[in-house]
Amino acid sequence: NVNGFLTKETIDAYGAQVAYNGDAFGISISWADIENHSSSDVLADGNTQSVAVNGYYTPDLENFPSISFGIESNHDDNVSTTNNDQTSHYFIGLQWDDFGNGTLGAAIGSKEPYAENADASSMYEVFYSYNYADGITLTPLIYSKDNSGSTADETGIILKTEFSF
Repeated sequence: NVNGFLTKETIDAYGAQVAYNGDAFGISISWADIENHSSSDVLADGNTQSVAVNGYYTPDLENFPSISFGIESNHDDNVSTTNNDQTSHYFIGLQWDDFGNGTLGAAIGSKEPYAENADASSMYEVFYSYNYADGITLTPLIYSKDNSGSTADETGIILKTEFSF
């Protein structure tokens, strides 16, 4: 809507990010502010603010993993929201690039956004990726997802195969 640019007639969103990417580590800090709207693009009360911090560290130490992490927080200040107006996500991962003949990795994180007054449902994974033969990489993976209420937790095994010609 050109007639309402930067007015209450449109849905405005602002964002910014500052990042550093070095040889052994990197970090980014992100921020966004988005006006709330309904499915018919009608403005609702308030804004949603999001803040995220993500990073990695790859030490130059033998047998030490690289580490990656992230956390995000969202706050909805809609006047109709009186409880659970803040949600969060998180993850942390470890990866050993030279583990035997391949790469070993493990991670944990939140399965979905979790409200400020609730427990986070978590996900876990462990994988090992290795060259099976020239041009063929195999990656077996095991994962688990926590579920709430009467829904059973999920566990699975995946075998990913990559071909390169």
